[in-house]
Amino acid sequence: MKNITDIDKKSFLIPVYYFTQSSYKYSKLILFSLFVTLGCNNNNDQGTYLKILLDQPPLTLNPRNALDLNAQKITPLLYRGLTKFDRNLKLQSDLAEKWQALENGKTWKFWIKPGQTNHEGKIISAEQIKVCLEEYRIGKPWSVLGKTFSDWIKTETDNHGALIIYLKHSDPYFARNASVLRYFTSPGHRPCEEPIHENQIIGSGLYRLKDRTAKISQELNLVPVETSHVPLKILFVRDEVTRSMTLMRGEADAAQNALSLTKTRWFQTSFSNDYLLFEKDGTSVSYLAFNLKDPILSKKEIRQAIALSIDRQDIVKHKFHRFCQIAGSLLSPLLDESVQVSFAYNPALAEQLLDQSGYTRQNNGGIRFTLTYKTTPVREGYETALMFKEMLKKVGINLVLTVVEPAVFLASVKKGNFQLFSSRWVGVADGSILFNTLHSKQKNNRVFYNDLAMDQWLEQAMQEVSLEKRKELLKLVQIKMGKDLPYFPLWYWNNALLIKKEKGKNFKSEYLSIKGALEPLTEIQDSQP
Repeated sequence: MKNITDIDKKSFLIPVYYFTQSSYKYSKLILFSLFVTLGCNNNNDQGTYLKILLDQPPLTLNPRNALDLNAQKITPLLYRGLTKFDRNLKLQSDLAEKWQALENGKTWKFWIKPGQTNHEGKIISAEQIKVCLEEYRIGKPWSVLGKTFSDWIKTETDNHGALIIYLKHSDPYFARNASVLRYFTSPGHRPCEEPIHENQIIGSGLYRLKDRTAKISQELNLVPVETSHVPLKILFVRDEVTRSMTLMRGEADAAQNALSLTKTRWFQTSFSNDYLLFEKDGTSVSYLAFNLKDPILSKKEIRQAIALSIDRQDIVKHKFHRFCQIAGSLLSPLLDESVQVSFAYNPALAEQLLDQSGYTRQNNGGIRFTLTYKTTPVREGYETALMFKEMLKKVGINLVLTVVEPAVFLASVKKGNFQLFSSRWVGVADGSILFNTLHSKQKNNRVFYNDLAMDQWLEQAMQEVSLEKRKELLKLVQIKMGKDLPYFPLWYWNNALLIKKEKGKNFKSEYLSIKGALEPLTEIQDSQP
């Protein structure tokens, strides 16, 4: 008989997977056994890398089209933009050392830092950045990111080497949003022109790829340009059980937002001698969406009754293990423009509103009406849907769950083929989310909300450069959203970092990024990031 350490690890994963699905108690026992028996079998390629575990590889590292979540985490390390965010989402200088809004935000002027170079040591001038930005704006094939700037007219440089960007309409968020337009080159091409092959891209950020030709499906090795930053090895493991064992076997040093809430808490309690858990409030927000074209849900009192029937505190405490904070807006209170609107659990008031709306209980305490709730098989979302179903049943609403695959779910939502659904906005950074989701003519207004006063406030806010004046307008917007409830904000998600004790001994929760960015981990071995 073979010793357990001689057994092929892949074949050993199969029974573990089935045990973890059937019983949390047994999964804890088995995973602990794996930790004991396999934990000493470390990867020989330790080196000085900080090994960070993520759930899946980015779809692309081409900055022109890097939209998925993990691409947005990695590309800021490889490429620089005009501006960037710190860990608290405050805007900082990057290629530009300062900037100014002119003509009430219709024109933006950026002064470029002198002497900056790309990964080949070539100077990045204002003229080259102008060429780069024009490639994002009008280059072919179209850049997905460039197309999001619909009011962008042209880019120029002045006689003093400053960059000037002209817009059709005022945009107080342009300097913030410009951070996604990242500078790169490739041999024989204009700056930021679509490369023939992705592995030809030459970056400009704090890190470069150790091997540009390597496939990104399993791992990325990032080498720092300056010695003050630690080398990074980013590992991609799609299956959560395998991710857990990768971490326990010592093949990864850290996992940020890469494990389920249950497993994260389990690591914290079961392996407290080996791992530290750091948490920080975040800006990603989950919400419940109502189709306002539906004859039942078009009634504001019905939407209010549904919101009053959902005990968010109970869900956050028992289902999400306090990894969330109750939401009072789509904007986290961590953001300057946020106004929190209280909406307490009150099923008795919900019953009154339902009665007043004409939907009385049938057959002495039975069902008032039936609604369909669209969800996916993803465990977190499906189990939350089941809790909603039980809570609404208590006030006489029958919730029928329609379970579809994620791709079908997104297509259905975009077409308006739903009555109710819940989703999450990831990495919300400022008040523009309110314009994008509430204005009657915006494509991300997926609930068909249409209100003249709301449109006017949003349009004024999107042209108001003064933060204080914009906050007053967005205060009106958030209070009205709390009354009309086209969306019901549910909870804000915390950021969680699991890390080996020896790596995280000088780290603090406050160093984490509130949007889950990786930048704070780049100096993890120092006393502070």
